Amino acid sequence: MNEVLDTVIWLVNMPATHGYAFVFIAAFGSFGLLALTFKTSSGDTHSAALRRIRMERGLPVGDAPSGPGPLSIVRRWFFGLLSIVVLGGGIVGLASLIFGPVTGAYIYANGVEVEAESIDSDYVRFTAEDGQTYVLSYSFFTAQSYPEDEMLAFADRVVVRYLPGHPQAYVLDTRASTDTTGRPLGS
Repeated sequence: MNEVLDTVIWLVNMPATHGYAFVFIAAFGSFGLLALTFKTSSGDTHSAALRRIRMERGLPVGDAPSGPGPLSIVRRWFFGLLSIVVLGGGIVGLASLIFGPVTGAYIYANGVEVEAESIDSDYVRFTAEDGQTYVLSYSFFTAQSYPEDEMLAFADRVVVRYLPGHPQAYVLDTRASTDTTGRPLGS
């Protein structure tokens, strides 16, 4: 297994499994971040207008700024990168709302299989190979089930696949999970 790719999938899994929240955050947060990114440094347009008015009235005019300072450039780069990350999370969240969690196939193919101890409408509980018990959120709108996009409401035995280095990235295996009659839920 590739630890770097597992870590990237683990990070992308957060917006993928919390689709509505990340779409909301991206939709509204990106406006402010982009405004901070493209804001003129230290109000240059206001400074130019003030300088012109001072010249017209014969008041002393201060030295004209020579350009954006280094702190302004760092700020613009920081907010630019942050806006790309926020918009990327919104795109992943929207894709997961439409198509199901986009990280599910990778976790299904590379994950470790364990049986869930319990599952309810909001949480799934399982014990990883290392003995650590995890109680993780299970969203109704972006359900972490793969390969079928089903809610496991009638499952008797639920199988969880998780990334070994990052158990918070998991999917519920609908092919290995069975209903009360012992038949697999997925096809």
